[in-house]
Amino acid sequence: MRKTLQDVAGYLKEIMVPETHEAYAINPVYTTIYHEECIREGILAFRAFLVRLYDVLYTKGDIYDTSKKVAHEYENRTTLSVYYPFLHNVSTILLNIGYHGMPDEGAKSLDCENTVFNGKLSVTKNLEFLQFLMDCGICINGLDINDKKQNLSDIKTIKITYPDNPIMLVGLKVMASAEINLGTLVNQDIFLRCDYRVLKKDETDVFSIVQDTIRPLSADVQDFILQLHQRYLDKGLTCVVEVKGFHIYMKYCYKRKDLWGINASLNNGYHINVKSTKTHEYTDTIKTFSPILQELIGKGYGCGRKREIGHCDGGCRGLPISLDDSVLALRDDIETWFDQELLCLQKK
Repeated sequence: MRKTLQDVAGYLKEIMVPETHEAYAINPVYTTIYHEECIREGILAFRAFLVRLYDVLYTKGDIYDTSKKVAHEYENRTTLSVYYPFLHNVSTILLNIGYHGMPDEGAKSLDCENTVFNGKLSVTKNLEFLQFLMDCGICINGLDINDKKQNLSDIKTIKITYPDNPIMLVGLKVMASAEINLGTLVNQDIFLRCDYRVLKKDETDVFSIVQDTIRPLSADVQDFILQLHQRYLDKGLTCVVEVKGFHIYMKYCYKRKDLWGINASLNNGYHINVKSTKTHEYTDTIKTFSPILQELIGKGYGCGRKREIGHCDGGCRGLPISLDDSVLALRDDIETWFDQELLCLQKK
């Protein structure tokens, strides 16, 4: 079933990096425009603005959800420009306002040129996106929001304000700069997740990133995941975090081989995925597992076509285990499974 724009709003709200009132040190590159305390306050205000934006999107999502394209059944990544173009265009204009806007001396407004508009889209569409931002509390002075016949390229300057909390514009500008300058192939979507951690002077500990990611899960499941995390770091695995297309993937690797990972994605929710390749070496142990795990392992990991199934069954992404409370009954078997797989890899 296709995920709606309302589903996207709920998911993005869920995976935003949690707010913090910690006085973290910020990379000096970003303190040339604003001082540290101002940046931290601005980021908190920008995060609150994103919550507001996602709430408005959830309320009005059915009006704007005009795309009919459906992601592949097993796809974890979400490409907004393809599946949810309205949100993509809104976020692009917002990003342009933050990145190109020039703050006034009191940091209470951003002055923007007409480059914030999308020249490939009609005036009507551009105004629709701006109207949505106005519904979220942003004020736009310098153009007639109702004039669909105006030439946007003739507009020299528009002034952006946010009367409800002006310091939000500081967070908007800083996080837009972070998206443009610090986004990588494996750390995307910084802006819409409000991932302020990239601005820190000191690198964020991976343990806290795992904690932040799994916070929507029940307390018992969170405890289990954190125990697994520490167990396999202690056994020599490394934890690598990747964010691609709003898909958060924390993979636990032995040397260069992914053994297991934790996924958060719009289409497939929260789950563990296992990329086991040595199960034929401990079949007697597998026979002691829960029937649920025995059936899962029996399906095998890898491309469905290469496994003679004849079609894609998501196998190339690993064997999935849902991260709801049902996983707790499997915890001992899961640890034994991972231990056995690791032992086989180490023998090799």
